[in-house]
Amino acid sequence: MKAGLLLPFIFLIAGCHSNVRDSSPSLLKDGVQLQQKTATPDAHHAKVIMKATGYRYPVEFSVRRAADPDQRMEVLGTVVDSGRGKVFGWIAKVSEAANSATFKYFPQLETQANADEPFEVSGRSNGMGTGNTYSCGPLNSTFTPERSKVYLVEFQFVGQGCEQHVYDVSQPGQRSPIGA
Repeated sequence: MKAGLLLPFIFLIAGCHSNVRDSSPSLLKDGVQLQQKTATPDAHHAKVIMKATGYRYPVEFSVRRAADPDQRMEVLGTVVDSGRGKVFGWIAKVSEAANSATFKYFPQLETQANADEPFEVSGRSNGMGTGNTYSCGPLNSTFTPERSKVYLVEFQFVGQGCEQHVYDVSQPGQRSPIGA
């Protein structure tokens, strides 16, 4: 009798997230990962890097490609600022390895984007901090990547809020803002 009631409940719960496509890594699907997969720009694609800065809250990134027949946002994963460049290098490395292996939080995510087609990136951060809850986003950035270029989408915690900016980082050491 209990199994007859439990089965419809399981199907109901399984269908609750049907409005989201989730390509983010999981322990069951991908096993232990110490770093995120990388992408490479080529003659038909640009590379898009997604990072978070300013605080150690996790940020979930989703994308939408203009040519994709399924126009729902696709969750790529979660990033956390490891403090690289602000704390001792070994502390950042240990933090990155622990976050990647256990929570699937990476210092950055990378993906390819079709050149000359609009590409949308959405970043959001929600959760509980020390003694409080916080919510920032979703913040959306839409831009049209150029072939063989590298772009950085940076989710920045600023004061009590957050911002998201897109930069062309194709030239080493240069960050050129894209859009307003």
